[in-house]
Amino acid sequence: MKQISLDAAKWQSKNDVYSSFFQAVGAPDWHGRNLDALNDSIANGSINKIEVPYRLVIKNYGNVGDGARQMADDFIDLIRDIASRGCPVEIQVEST
Repeated sequence: MKQISLDAAKWQSKNDVYSSFFQAVGAPDWHGRNLDALNDSIANGSINKIEVPYRLVIKNYGNVGDGARQMADDFIDLIRDIASRGCPVEIQVEST
């Protein structure tokens, strides 16, 4: 399974969370910045250059800025939800 690393230490706003993920998977410029759009592009595919299966590894999660914390938590919950529906995606969260 391909591993994709995201550095949460740089996340200060919700847009930083989106930008980090979009850059890592090669999302198109027109990709929506909401959880429904993330769900569609990950679970349904045919949007990003890198498609599932993959494991997302979020590093330095303990350093997420206050402005990004809720979005980061929602993103993690979304990935876990997508995985629980049988999509071959995993997430690993590292504090440092």
